[in-house]
Amino acid sequence: MNDSPTHSNEVQADWYASAFDALYPVVYAHRTVEAAAPEAAFALKALEITSRDVVLDLCCGNGRHMVHLVPHARRVIGLDYSPHLLCLARRSLGGKGLLLRGDMRSLPFPETFDVVTNFFTSFGYFMDEAENRSVARGIGRVLRPSGRFLVDYLNADYVEANLVPESQRESAGYRIHERRWIDSALRRVNKVMEVSRGGRMVSRSSESVRLYTVREMTNLLGSAGLEVTALHGDYDGTPVANTRPRVILVGRKPAGHG
Repeated sequence: MNDSPTHSNEVQADWYASAFDALYPVVYAHRTVEAAAPEAAFALKALEITSRDVVLDLCCGNGRHMVHLVPHARRVIGLDYSPHLLCLARRSLGGKGLLLRGDMRSLPFPETFDVVTNFFTSFGYFMDEAENRSVARGIGRVLRPSGRFLVDYLNADYVEANLVPESQRESAGYRIHERRWIDSALRRVNKVMEVSRGGRMVSRSSESVRLYTVREMTNLLGSAGLEVTALHGDYDGTPVANTRPRVILVGRKPAGHG
């Protein structure tokens, strides 16, 4: 489904600044701590995380993956831009782990981490390609030599083949109306979401993510000094395919790459 003039001004360049607000627990009610357990278990195994490792959960959101990572690592630090999600994360973690507000384009760390995780398509947010590349470079910069990473990203081929243009659902007494389209010129998948209660709209937000192919993602991470060593199509470990919704990239920073 291609973009049309009626959609042209519906997504702001800085959509991420307000998209993850206080209604996040309603809109993404299914994204729970319990639902994150098998995803975190996959990451723990794929990245061989041990009690010696210092882990960065980049774009940690409400901390649902961190809850499962904290018991297995020496230290887990979560970074997110949304104060609303960080507040939820503090409740979930109960004082365990360290939470920081920050921008993934400019990570406030030196070469610190043995592992970096990036779950739930938290990559490709920025309209400027240079800014998306800066996120990849940041991962490479903060990883120690031989450090490992996991980037959980969407499968562009699957999205294009299975996009649902419009849907409605209810959650906790709210009605959520979502419209989706692909901007083929910019190679982005966009969504506008209106949340209403009692017939009155209480929130309107948008999302936009760059549709990188597997090769583009591998090359982008490679340009940041990161080597992709495994690709998975979902958290069950299946291979990447047009019928699989995810592209989970696992890899490392080569030992001599400072």
